[in-house]
Amino acid sequence: MRANDADVPEAQWIREAQQGDPVSFGHLFDRYYTMIHSFAYRVCLSESDADDLAQEAFIRAARGLSGYQGSASFKNWLYRIAHNVIVDWQRRTLRQRTGNEAFTGELDRRSQERPADYHDVHTALQQLPADLREAVALVFFEEMNHRQAADILACAEPTISWRIFRAKRLLKKQLQKTQPEAKVYGR
Repeated sequence: MRANDADVPEAQWIREAQQGDPVSFGHLFDRYYTMIHSFAYRVCLSESDADDLAQEAFIRAARGLSGYQGSASFKNWLYRIAHNVIVDWQRRTLRQRTGNEAFTGELDRRSQERPADYHDVHTALQQLPADLREAVALVFFEEMNHRQAADILACAEPTISWRIFRAKRLLKKQLQKTQPEAKVYGR
């Protein structure tokens, strides 16, 4: 253990973790877990699923760490792994879930902690197709630019722009249905 781990460059933690040092991987985990968990939650909209997805992403990262070449930032590499985990989850849950039943309990439990319009926004986000919801999560919640989001989602930058445009229109339409008196800005 080092005297001051905060001063150790990330590249050193990565190298040491690639060589099997669990403490270094632990530092990487601590640095990025909340970020990956937040991304997973914003896509799946379920706290318990986000817990599972974030853990699975780090398990895959640990298994694949020896193959990390550094051509992308470590952060973006983790986002890409998380994206792949989420895609796999979506495939599995598509077969298992019907409608929005899976989210009802979580909404009820968390609704008391949220602003009054949270339920409407949450429901509107649920109704977005997964590819649009991922773009929204990366661009608006994770504050990435379109290029960064495109790299993570393995698509062209204009595709992200289109997804964001389409998501805004669909969200506006959905929110106007649930909040007709509210003024929704944008096109």
